[in-house]
Amino acid sequence: MDDGVRLGALRRRLAEELMEAHREAGEPSYSVIAGQVGISKSTVFRVLNGIGERSPKWHHVDDMLEVFGRSDREVERLRALWVEIRALEKPAGPE
Repeated sequence: MDDGVRLGALRRRLAEELMEAHREAGEPSYSVIAGQVGISKSTVFRVLNGIGERSPKWHHVDDMLEVFGRSDREVERLRALWVEIRALEKPAGPE
């Protein structure tokens, strides 16, 4: 599988996993999440919906998972997915 296609699929999977965790936590509002994590509501929206040219910062994902009450095992599983995504992302810059 092409790296770009694989990267897109992994990013979608991370977003789906985060949205599932959000649902299972009772769908706290973006305002509640933003307040507990210390980021903007728009950043919460982008992280949960997988929007952006790069994956979200791990500490944002980790803090959201804490808000959602996820287990250490699940956090580690999603961290491994996040690391895989980051390994495929290429920094923008001159070639």
